[in-house]
Amino acid sequence: MQVCPLCKYSDFDRQTDPKDIGIVHGNEPGEKLLSDYVKLTKNQKRKLFWELSGIILFSGILVTLIIDVVTSKTITWSRYSITICLVLFFNTTLLSFLRHKLLILLGGSFLSTSLLLVLLDLYNERIGWGTQLGIPLLFSLYLIIFVLAVVIRLTKQHGFNILGCCFLAVGLLCLCIDGIQSRYLTEEISFHWSLIVFVCLVPIAAILFYIHYRLNRGIELRRFFHI
Repeated sequence: MQVCPLCKYSDFDRQTDPKDIGIVHGNEPGEKLLSDYVKLTKNQKRKLFWELSGIILFSGILVTLIIDVVTSKTITWSRYSITICLVLFFNTTLLSFLRHKLLILLGGSFLSTSLLLVLLDLYNERIGWGTQLGIPLLFSLYLIIFVLAVVIRLTKQHGFNILGCCFLAVGLLCLCIDGIQSRYLTEEISFHWSLIVFVCLVPIAAILFYIHYRLNRGIELRRFFHI
């Protein structure tokens, strides 16, 4: 590797003679494209990802719309793919340009996905599943992700404690899923399988916290897993 994945240090320019750069990199077009991509900044890479995503999604919208109109003489099944592609593009836009604004990112993604569930209900002429089950499940998911992200940002050392927080978040999400599902099906909030999952995850999280704060203080996950 020319650049260290841990510290981003590159000694390539100092140790390589300029006349040998062509030999090291090669003259194949694919290698040149890869080299050009590596030289892009993070913002340029995110913009490139957004542009490619837009081309793919809007191509899917156009293709499915044309096929549906040609075969059915109207818009029928393609409205599903069109709606999903538009929601995906909106979320891709949020992720590409507002990834550091956590509240706006998660709030916009939650609203767009909730709108998708409502529209799917309207397409089926049956209101209920999206508003009574889908949106509450989405809200619990995004709320737990938001709290987890805030905890990670406030934590100075990102080691095994982050894995412990993730296990606790998964346990809480299971409790939310079980409770919301039971409320939707039986009109009573009750917990069954989620309690077993949560009880199993708590000791694992406790072990990870112990390893981080007592055995391997300050160790970073990226260094530990060599990524």
